[in-house]
Amino acid sequence: MKDDEIQILIDVFNSLNDLSLKNQRDILNELNKCLAECTQDIYDFKIKFEDAELFEKLMFQIIYHNSSLEKLSDGSIINIREQSLKINDLSAIYSLARLQLETFINLSYNFFIDCKYSKKLRIYVYKIQGLRKQISLSEKHRKDFPPVLKMRKELAEEIFKLRKLNEYGKLSYKEREKLIRPNHAKLLKPEEIYKLIEIRDLSKSHSLYSNHIHAEYIGIRQLRSSIKDITNFENSSSTVFLIFNTITCSVIKNLTDLYLPDGNSYSKVNLKLRKLIEMTNSISKKA
Repeated sequence: MKDDEIQILIDVFNSLNDLSLKNQRDILNELNKCLAECTQDIYDFKIKFEDAELFEKLMFQIIYHNSSLEKLSDGSIINIREQSLKINDLSAIYSLARLQLETFINLSYNFFIDCKYSKKLRIYVYKIQGLRKQISLSEKHRKDFPPVLKMRKELAEEIFKLRKLNEYGKLSYKEREKLIRPNHAKLLKPEEIYKLIEIRDLSKSHSLYSNHIHAEYIGIRQLRSSIKDITNFENSSSTVFLIFNTITCSVIKNLTDLYLPDGNSYSKVNLKLRKLIEMTNSISKKA
């Protein structure tokens, strides 16, 4: 290994151990640029596959949430009686963390992990459950209301595709009915999905930030504490950035390994960023 490569590895190691808000922000900024370029490769390489629209939507949500976190961490200014007051909205950052975790879990469940159910079957059931739920929430609208008609048409199409699967035909009548009218969007339990994704403390993080958004009193306390103590805001925000960085590294690896051909944007990023992504993914699996 050359001296300059050794130095790059040392720099990456030091960067990963620097938990300051500024450093974690800088890392996410570079990772998000890389992810955006790799996502654009889907168009540039004219990659087409069934449910690519859902895939791209989830990918862009990851990118947008990354960008939103950077903006939120800047804080905002409100004017009170001709005085400017900077607000660090920690409760909003925690809410965004929950959104990002759930988007990542949905993306991984539908497109990245392997399990006893095929990706096609998982996606069809995922869509069927979502459409049925949305239609049930529209019961007060008349049946010929255009948006409801559109959802019913989409539901019929997804059920038709599901029934054409050989995998579906091998199931018992009772099992098939559970797929046609699923109680849950996912066919695996959360704990099973966490293990297959292989990211450290994903279960704990998902539980933690889900609780933050549901507990209004906790959110109020967080807002007050972040206003009074900037150090508390920076430390808590840095932890969220660390989670986002880990998620983004995992998405980049899965996207490039499973969907992109040689010569993609990831193969062209600088060596330091590539090593940072590789090292982050390696640490996540071992933790």
